[in-house]
Amino acid sequence: MYEILNIITTPEVLLSIVVLSLVLYGINLSALKISIGVLLIIGIMISFNDIEYFQSSWPWDNANGLLMANCWIIISKFIIIIGSISLLFMGAEETIMVRPQLSSPILILIVALSSLLLVSSVNWLSIYLAIELQTLTLFILTALRRDSAYGTEAGLKYFVLGAVSSGLFLFGCALLYGLTGETSIQGINSLLTADVGKILITISLLFKLSAAPFHMWAPDVYEGAPTIITALLATVPKVGVFSILVQIGPVSNVVLVCAILSIICGAIGALNQTKIKRLLAYSGIGHMGFILFGIAIASFESIQASLIYMIIYVIVSICSFTIILSLSFTKDLIIEVSGLSRDNPVIGLTLALTFLSTAGIPPLAGFLSKWLILLSGISDGYYLICIIAVISSVIAGVYYVRLVQLIYFQANYSILIWQKVLNKERKLSLSKSLLIGGTLFLILFLIFFPNFLLQITHDATISLY
Repeated sequence: MYEILNIITTPEVLLSIVVLSLVLYGINLSALKISIGVLLIIGIMISFNDIEYFQSSWPWDNANGLLMANCWIIISKFIIIIGSISLLFMGAEETIMVRPQLSSPILILIVALSSLLLVSSVNWLSIYLAIELQTLTLFILTALRRDSAYGTEAGLKYFVLGAVSSGLFLFGCALLYGLTGETSIQGINSLLTADVGKILITISLLFKLSAAPFHMWAPDVYEGAPTIITALLATVPKVGVFSILVQIGPVSNVVLVCAILSIICGAIGALNQTKIKRLLAYSGIGHMGFILFGIAIASFESIQASLIYMIIYVIVSICSFTIILSLSFTKDLIIEVSGLSRDNPVIGLTLALTFLSTAGIPPLAGFLSKWLILLSGISDGYYLICIIAVISSVIAGVYYVRLVQLIYFQANYSILIWQKVLNKERKLSLSKSLLIGGTLFLILFLIFFPNFLLQITHDATISLY
C-alpha cells in the first residue's frame, strides 16, 4: 500500500492522473484554475524532492531504469513548472484560454507533463515517447487559430518539420540499438562516443531548439501561432530539450557548428524584421546559439553557464511576451511600441529594461549569462568563436536598441493614433501585472545577488559528473 501511494505521489504520475481526469470530466470545470493549482502542488513536491536529494546525495531511478532523478533533473523540472504556471497566468483573461477553446489549459498541462518526463528519461524509448507527446500537443496548440491563414500555415509547417525531426530521432535510435544492443543512454555512451545514429539524434534535438540551419520553421510558426502559444514554444519545450541534450552527451562538433550558425543567423536575420514575434523568433535562435556553444565546449563551467543562460532566457522571454500580450497589438508590428513611454511609463520602462537585458547590456541579467558563456569559451581556447559571438551580439544589440528608441524617442505614427482612438484600451489584469513585476524583479535581483543562481546551477551541474 505504501509503495502504491509513493508511486501516485510522484509528480509525473499525479500530473498524468489530473490530465486524464480533466480530459474525461473537465468539461464543466474551470480547467485554468485547476491547472494552476495542480502545477503549484507539483512545484512544492519537486522542492521536497530537492531536499530529499540533498539529504541522500545520490541519484535514484524509477520505472525500471526508464526514468531517473538527480539535482540537474530536479532543477530542470522546477524551471518547467514555473514556466508553465507563468504561461497559465499570462493567459488568465485571454479568449484562447477560455471558451470555446476550453482545452488550451489542459494541452499546456500535457506539454508540461511531457517536458517533465523528458528531462527524467535515461532510456531512448522513454525519451522518444516524451518528445512525441510534447510535439503532438504543440501541433494542436500552434494551429488553434483555424480561421487564420497564418495560423494554418504555422500548424502545417510545424507538423511537417516536426515529423521529419521525429523520423530522424527514431532512425538514429534504431542505428544505435542495432550497433550496441542497448537502449539506455549510459550503456550506449560507455560503448561509443560518436556515431551516425548519435549525429541523427543530435540533429533531431537541434530541430526542436530551432538552432540554425534547422531554424526555418521558427519565424513563421512564431508569427502564425497565438501569442501565448508562441511564448510556450519559446520557453517550456526548449528547457526540456536542452536538459536532455546535455544529459545524452551529444556530438560536440555538430553542436559547435550549429551554435556558430545560430549566433550569426539570429543576429543578422532579425535586422530587417518588421513584426515583433518574428524578431523574437530570430532573437531566440541567437540565444540558442550561445546555449549550444556552452554545451559544445562540454566543460563543467560551460555547462553551468548554459544552464544560467537558459534560466535567464526563460525569465526575460516570459516578461517580454507578457508585456506584448498586454499591449494587444493589432498587427504585431514593431512600430506599435512607439510612444509607449508616454502612454504607460512603467510598462515602457519595463519593456526597455527587458530588451536591454536580452541584448546583454551590463549590468543587467542578460550580460551575466553572455559573459559566463564567453568566459568559458576563452578559458578553453575558442578565441575565434568568441570573437564571432561578440560581433554578433553587437549587431543584435542594434535592433534591441532600436526598440528602446521607438519606446522613448519616436513620435506616434498617425495610423497608430487612429488605432488608439478607435480601439478601446485594455486594462492590465492583476495576473499579468504580477507576472511582469515578478520577472522584472528577478532581472534586477540578479544584478546585485547572482550568487544564489550560481550556487543552484553549480549543484545541478555537479550532479552530472
